Amino acid sequence: MAFATRADLLARCNAQRLKLLAVPADRAMLDSDTLRRLIEGGDASALDAEDQQTAALALDAIDKALDDANALLLSYGIPATVESTLLARLSSTVAIYYLQGAERMTEEVQRAYDGVIKMLTAFGRGELDLLPPDAALPAAPDDPVVIESAPPRYRGGVSCP
Repeated sequence: MAFATRADLLARCNAQRLKLLAVPADRAMLDSDTLRRLIEGGDASALDAEDQQTAALALDAIDKALDDANALLLSYGIPATVESTLLARLSSTVAIYYLQGAERMTEEVQRAYDGVIKMLTAFGRGELDLLPPDAALPAAPDDPVVIESAPPRYRGGVSCP
């Protein structure tokens, strides 16, 4: 199970930016609306053969970046079965970093990636919990806590001269 999907990536980025990052430089650029529709699961059969190939390459690049981001989160010990919007955001941030590539890296993307790595490192050390509360755990009892103690050793009322 992936921590983030194509739709999660699109929600945290935009089709224009994904188009610039995912479409190979030697291919004709797709329309942003076309890429958005394909990311959302639309059909590519209306496209000509060259645009279909370009779309397939772009979606493949997006899927590889998401798979690599998923593998990174797993490597820090996050269970594959956990789902949360925080993990989807972290995975999407890493996927954008991978799509950006070294030759087009921006300070903003580098800082966001470094922040994710710091959070994952803290999680790996046990300093930060990135997992949602477990719904399977039993709820705390409604009984109030009663603390009892031995009677006091010295009673009030005795004064010292």
